[in-house]
Amino acid sequence: MKKPFLVLCFLALCTTVTSQEYRKYWKDGQLTWNDFQGNPNQKQSTYLAYSLIYNTDKKLINNVMYHGLFSDAYIDKSLSYFHPNLKNDGYLKYNQVILNLIELGKRQLQLRLFELNSVFDSNSLLMDTKRHLEQKIADFQEESNYGLQESTTKKWLDLTYKKLSATNNYLIPDYKKSFWTYGMYAGLDFGMYGNTFKEQFNNTLALTLGFEFSYKKVFLLLNMSLTNSKLNEDIQHQNFSIAKGEKSSISHLNFAVGYPIYDSNRIKIMPFVGYGITGLGEIGDHKNKKEITKGSSSFGINIDFKNRKRVNFTPSFFNIKEEGNTFIRTRVFLNNTTFNPNLKGYSINIGIAYGFEARLLSKKK
Repeated sequence: MKKPFLVLCFLALCTTVTSQEYRKYWKDGQLTWNDFQGNPNQKQSTYLAYSLIYNTDKKLINNVMYHGLFSDAYIDKSLSYFHPNLKNDGYLKYNQVILNLIELGKRQLQLRLFELNSVFDSNSLLMDTKRHLEQKIADFQEESNYGLQESTTKKWLDLTYKKLSATNNYLIPDYKKSFWTYGMYAGLDFGMYGNTFKEQFNNTLALTLGFEFSYKKVFLLLNMSLTNSKLNEDIQHQNFSIAKGEKSSISHLNFAVGYPIYDSNRIKIMPFVGYGITGLGEIGDHKNKKEITKGSSSFGINIDFKNRKRVNFTPSFFNIKEEGNTFIRTRVFLNNTTFNPNLKGYSINIGIAYGFEARLLSKKK
């Protein structure tokens, strides 16, 4: 079973490599005689076969990963041809003008794809760009008398090269960035306890989940964590009690405000201070498990190691476009709670998490 599968994979790879050899892109350099490998016919003396397409892809541009629809254009060397009697530099330049026009059409299509409102508009946009390109090529062919007017060909050649040098292969639109950002993260917190908590709880490892929003540089943070510990001492608070040797759940829900003191493309350092709720509860299969909660204060610092920025230009139903990045977060924070004089203390937490942050993009008016 494996052998036929490997043979099919090898044939598919060979077919892909072979098909790529028939393609020539504008970036590969100027046209040469080797780019015309087709058989001439009686209808046209010279013919440059080309394709203008788009596909969903991701590309790294200026160290930013862009996701979206990307245009592509190339000539098919196996279908492009020259009549042997027309093999001169004038006709080579004539076809080079056409290749330059194709590349300009591709770049114009790319800019329009970046600005699409809906994925359902992409095919009609491609057809419209092709029609404009075909008309532009026809205008050049008529004006140059299909290459016979070499002075006209030279004029178009200079003009198209000038336009190409003035534009970028992937011209990124200038989008307005929202002042608001949003994100979330999940990870683990290692907790060490102090005061009476140290006598009652062992060190713990907690699951944590967080959400964050920011306006400009002010961050609003919401963090939830859950763990449990076998008790070294009894817990007693009003009518709530758990005996020594049993387990107690330990949960935190904290709201905090943070402000970055350092923020670059790779690292963000943000102190924060907040207030929330700490809960201690029973663990077991019995119903009506009891829990006690108390207000708690917290403060600490987040250090985010950012991955490469990503921009999503893929059009959607709501025309949502966004930029953002994932990050690995390390954080250290202290959480302080007092239930009663015999049940109070703090936890020093060291955490690591993985998350993302993003902001919306919109067209500038």
